[in-house]
Amino acid sequence: MDSLDMAFVQRAHTALEAVTGSRMRSNPEAQAKAFVDMAHAMLVAQNTSAAIQNLKRHPSELVQKATAHGFGDSIWDSDDAAALAAAYLATIAEGSILDQVKKYARLLGTDRRRVMVASDAVGDVVAEGDPKPVRNLDLSITDVEMTKAAAIVVMTEELAIAAGGEGRRLFETELASAVNRAVNASVLTTLSTSNTIPVAGTGDPLADLRAGLRTAGPSNGYVVAALAGDVADLATRVENRGGMGVRGGTFVRGVEVVAMDTLDGMYIIPASRVAMLDSGLRVRSAGHASLDMRDTPESPAELVNLWQTNSVALLAERSWHLASAAELVIVGAD
Repeated sequence: MDSLDMAFVQRAHTALEAVTGSRMRSNPEAQAKAFVDMAHAMLVAQNTSAAIQNLKRHPSELVQKATAHGFGDSIWDSDDAAALAAAYLATIAEGSILDQVKKYARLLGTDRRRVMVASDAVGDVVAEGDPKPVRNLDLSITDVEMTKAAAIVVMTEELAIAAGGEGRRLFETELASAVNRAVNASVLTTLSTSNTIPVAGTGDPLADLRAGLRTAGPSNGYVVAALAGDVADLATRVENRGGMGVRGGTFVRGVEVVAMDTLDGMYIIPASRVAMLDSGLRVRSAGHASLDMRDTPESPAELVNLWQTNSVALLAERSWHLASAAELVIVGAD
């Protein structure tokens, strides 16, 4: 093969790599997998900086690019790493109150601090028919305090690196569960104020849902948090036109339901009347020597040393800010 043929081959190879890389970057499933690859590497490495050095040589082009210029926690400040985290969040969004709200909310950039939204419409032929905008959302917040939810996953090192993928699959399940559980509890706490509107419960999940929607007022979409048993009940009703499963989903178009294992009442959020700043998700190795752990949520905490128990841990943090122009409705709260 002469130099000209070699040049043609090299050009074709470069073009093929560009096309393949472009397809990978536009593939949400590949991006989400790359994020889990990064998270798992940080778990088993027990040191974020050491994990990143290994990830720079990872077989995945997406992982390499996301970690190419980062060091420590700073990797999540890059657009490439943030895109992987966003793709991962999309895969677990059905169980996240925050991400269901995000479908309908006014999304604001994290560099915006003073925002007001107003609108009106008229149909008139006289001068008095000029539009008179009404403020439906006022976000004059010069010092936004972001809410942070933190979740931790702890595994024995043997299980985390188990052959056959069992440890990896268990890690993925626990990470998704921990992240959504922490975020959901924090979102409901944030939106619950002294002005929250209580509605008497009926004992029937469908009747409670309808009563809550009526009370919540106009919105382009609603997010409902309910006990797992009530969500399973709603999933079996003929009114479930959206194909919602027993852990939640779209009940009907515009009504998204999220199941929670512990909850006092049914929470109704008028989601299109919410403004949201989202700083995304970042993960890092949890270098704690010891952690407070318990067998059940009700059990007393016990200090457990990670090194002595041959365990590893990963800390996941998500930050956001919500501002609502409508009050949260709670049906059937004690």
